[in-house]
Amino acid sequence: MRNVARDCELGRRRGLVHTEPIRLVWAVVVPMVLFGVIMLSYGTSLAVEDQRTSGAWYNASGILALGVVPLVLAGRLVARAWTQPQIWVAHYERGLVRWVTGRAPEVYEWDEIAGITRQETKVTNGLTGATWRTLTVIPEEGAPIVVSDSYKGLARFADDLDAAFSRVRLSRDAARLEAGERIDFLLVHLDPAGIGHLDRRLDWPEVERVEVKEGLLAIHQLGLTKPWLSIPSSAVRNVRVFLSLAEALRRQHRPNPTR
Repeated sequence: MRNVARDCELGRRRGLVHTEPIRLVWAVVVPMVLFGVIMLSYGTSLAVEDQRTSGAWYNASGILALGVVPLVLAGRLVARAWTQPQIWVAHYERGLVRWVTGRAPEVYEWDEIAGITRQETKVTNGLTGATWRTLTVIPEEGAPIVVSDSYKGLARFADDLDAAFSRVRLSRDAARLEAGERIDFLLVHLDPAGIGHLDRRLDWPEVERVEVKEGLLAIHQLGLTKPWLSIPSSAVRNVRVFLSLAEALRRQHRPNPTR
């Protein structure tokens, strides 16, 4: 990855995450194998004896199955541990690199990335709860890069990558807005005159505030108690850029106080 990043002039590395290799739980695999071998040997002996005495070897088929099943399961566990690829994802000053073992590295400069989304899902088993975090990088071309808590060091990596990409994207999208363009953020969009969601629209003088709380993006209209719009922030691409631009445009269109 270091050589590829240097050849593509991505600058210094700012963050790295990777999947952990699957480790075999020998305390589970070894007993499964031993049980399978013992039952298979015993079943084979019974089948041979039954075939010799009565010609009905299949009477031992149940015991043979008890030997085969754990051996198959143990074989699958071992095969998965040996064949599961490791994945490394690193971001640099001017882009991102993903490397899957056995494949060529994928390189994306910031301009080749359409956006990023972040999601936090709360999971519980009835007694305890946890939060599962996911970062999705969406290239202009190619499949999305999904990095979750299965990668070691996700939390800081996601924050740093989000901030680095947003700095680059913010200046570009701000220039587009100044030119009168509309900027789409998946389910919402901005333009110099207002903010929109599907076929709904709210002009900037009517926007009281835009905020993200507890995973929800809320757009508040002046004079209303309930939000004009409330949707999961994970449904908004480049949410940091969206919030920065929305706040700047809201302030720009704020009525001047009377003196």
